[in-house]
Amino acid sequence: MKIEAQFGGRDLSLFFILTFFWSWIFWLPKVLDTAGIMTLSGPINFLLGTVAVIGPSVAAFGLSYRREGFAGVRQLWKRGWDVRFKKIWLLPALFLMHVIGVLTALVVSLLGYPIEWQYSLPPIMIVPVFLLLFLTNAIPEEFGWRGFALDRLQQRWSALSASLILGLIWGVWHLPLFFTSGSVQHDAAIPIWQYILQTIILAVLYTWLHNNTGRSVLVAFVFHTTGNLTSALIPTYTTPQGRWIGFAIQLLVAVIVILVWKPQHLARTELDG
Repeated sequence: MKIEAQFGGRDLSLFFILTFFWSWIFWLPKVLDTAGIMTLSGPINFLLGTVAVIGPSVAAFGLSYRREGFAGVRQLWKRGWDVRFKKIWLLPALFLMHVIGVLTALVVSLLGYPIEWQYSLPPIMIVPVFLLLFLTNAIPEEFGWRGFALDRLQQRWSALSASLILGLIWGVWHLPLFFTSGSVQHDAAIPIWQYILQTIILAVLYTWLHNNTGRSVLVAFVFHTTGNLTSALIPTYTTPQGRWIGFAIQLLVAVIVILVWKPQHLARTELDG
């Protein structure tokens, strides 16, 4: 799929502006509710959170329509369900974050640090939560981040640089959640800068999968879902030691990916722009 480079910068700027505006305007009442400035009912709180997270998709589909009409919308939508990629890449998409999670738990335990297993997801809930995360987190976000923004960023920068830029922006986009009761970021008291470091590293792994599967958005859905599911199953993120050890292991994996697949493309062969 060709991305028109001459329109990349303008479309990218509009994408990020629209994404932040849409998501933050719906997250704002939840922030005010947490601060005690206003009171939201449970259903309204849930609805606002659900609508806020679709910001990246709203921006991506809106700009696709603006540029190419319904043909652009259909093309982006089809990329979310295209299975024409080497199925071997489903292995890291499905299991890499689980492996990192298990290794993190092992190292944390060996070093004598606690793991707050009381926050772990019961096994019986794995399938329902996987489906919930897939539908309410992965799809709404990844049509935008990887389906729209990443390709355009790679028109202007190397795969590694594009990943670092997108990872930073992706992390900052979550900022209101650090001030919203009920979010992982708020309730686990995760430092903002530490969270953003993690999204930057994870963005490298997303790009690696993206570029080696012919820019599959479906694989991004799966990887996003399994990453969130791993956190629910293995809650090492709830302690500073667990977060740092998990980050170190993720960084090691990302460095290996960069060294083996090379920073220019994070893939074996150069991709068409």
